[in-house]
Amino acid sequence: MQATASLCIFVITISGAGQVSDKPDFSGRWVLVNSTGSAPDVPLALKVRQTIVTKTVRGDPMEPFFKDLVVVRQFKSGARSESYQIGIEGGVVGGVDRTGRGSGPNGQVPRTYFAVRWAGNSLVIDTGSYSGATKESGPYTEHTEVWQLDARGRLVMTVTDRRSGVEPTTRTLTYRRR
Repeated sequence: MQATASLCIFVITISGAGQVSDKPDFSGRWVLVNSTGSAPDVPLALKVRQTIVTKTVRGDPMEPFFKDLVVVRQFKSGARSESYQIGIEGGVVGGVDRTGRGSGPNGQVPRTYFAVRWAGNSLVIDTGSYSGATKESGPYTEHTEVWQLDARGRLVMTVTDRRSGVEPTTRTLTYRRR
């Protein structure tokens, strides 16, 4: 009886892990092989860890999902580490002084935002900041990364940067597993 119970748990774990396979796992070490567009801040290598959650906080099995993404980007000038929670949107609204003026341009309240979500089999990471009542009404910056695996298993990252008063720039970075 005990062997049967263990076998059932094993089967549940395997079948649950298979359900995550419809989303790519970007975990691993990646090295840049191609870059379109020029920018001084292109990472030459990436170290990525993507965490899978398979159990509830009580330890019960659940449908697995990718919880977070930790990325260490290696630049010529050094490394930078970033953590993202997949499926989470948020931001920060700056404060105001005693007169009600914000610390942004023209006394506006600065805001930052982030969102990490799946769009089909692509992982989309959005970050930005703005100071107007809406994004378009004041100075703003936006950075969007779309991560996907191509048919050869390479990580293709499409990066779009937008700022007020400047045409958007898009570049495509292609990495292979090391």
